[in-house]
Amino acid sequence: MIEDLVFLQKLQEAGVTDDMLALYRQYVNSGDRQGQKRLLHRFCRIQNLKLRSDREKITCLDYMIAKVENM
Repeated sequence: MIEDLVFLQKLQEAGVTDDMLALYRQYVNSGDRQGQKRLLHRFCRIQNLKLRSDREKITCLDYMIAKVENM
């Protein structure tokens, strides 16, 4: 299906690992929509954890910049 191809492309652009992408393809080919949904939720959680970590790093850098500016 064209929609599934678009999903695969978007997943690649979002940074899904090759293993997760292969698993998603398996779910698409077998018609396992629940598997697709679980995998997308898992990837979303992973991305949210990375985002949270990146925010913490930025907050730390902002703090350091403020400290240096006030010296």
